[in-house]
Amino acid sequence: MNRITALTLLLTAAIALTHPAPAHAANGHENSCVVTNVGYDLDEMHLICGSGSVNYAFLTGVSNGSVSPGTCPTVDADTLKAMTSIALAARVSGLVVTVWYTDSCVSGATFIRAISSLELTGN
Repeated sequence: MNRITALTLLLTAAIALTHPAPAHAANGHENSCVVTNVGYDLDEMHLICGSGSVNYAFLTGVSNGSVSPGTCPTVDADTLKAMTSIALAARVSGLVVTVWYTDSCVSGATFIRAISSLELTGN
């Protein structure tokens, strides 16, 4: 019985080591984003940082021509309102935000940064 267990473990390890890892979307964050613009259009919020990065938050259940349905993470209406409030507060107060995002959605050949979370921080 011990030989069978050892052989099973050996085969499992060999398969695990040779099997390629699945592709993952690029997740990341941008620290010290100085908010230069916040807008709302077609049930999506966009936030532009001083670095030039453009970040989007998409409303759940809405599909528009700019993004393929189902490819972008979405947020509910209350979360979208809260994110918009945080972004606007940073814009008018001069504080900075940390933008947590994923690049898992695509529009044509362009990767889009979809916001998963915002954190208002000091400057």
